[in-house]
Amino acid sequence: MKENKDVIIPEAYSDALFDRKLSEKQRRFVLFLVHSEGLKTATQCAIDAGYAPGSARVRASELQHPEKSPLTAKAIEMERRAVLDRYKCSQDRSLATLARIRDAASSAGNYNAAVAAETRRGQIAGLYVDKKEILTGTIDSMSREEVEKKLQDLKEQYSIETTFEEVKELENKS
Repeated sequence: MKENKDVIIPEAYSDALFDRKLSEKQRRFVLFLVHSEGLKTATQCAIDAGYAPGSARVRASELQHPEKSPLTAKAIEMERRAVLDRYKCSQDRSLATLARIRDAASSAGNYNAAVAAETRRGQIAGLYVDKKEILTGTIDSMSREEVEKKLQDLKEQYSIETTFEEVKELENKS
């Protein structure tokens, strides 16, 4: 990034910004507009690019209009695409980023973070599978046979040595 007075000019990612037909002001406007998206208005980007404050709003509108300023409109589109491509999430990029995080955390002695980063790398690579079982339905939707089978399974699972009749007798005595 180059510095221009109080304004930092972002680095261009798109080759479209190197078109000789674009003026330096147009080039700066495109960079400010794309790299300040959501932070500055188009008018403020035009002012930062060097356009007069009194006409900046009109200039910003014209520079974005494909019919009035096709080169800058194309440059804006190409720079936006280049930014998206640069920051696009992919498996390879995530693996490389997590490897750098793991190495930095390990070097700093932060082993919890290193293990977490390596675990995430393994998940991305498909080495770990999270299995979750979602059960739906209630006992009301089960038949009597299904309920008795489920109770029998639970008795066996938890080694319960009593019968249903003994439980009923205990309830009646209480």
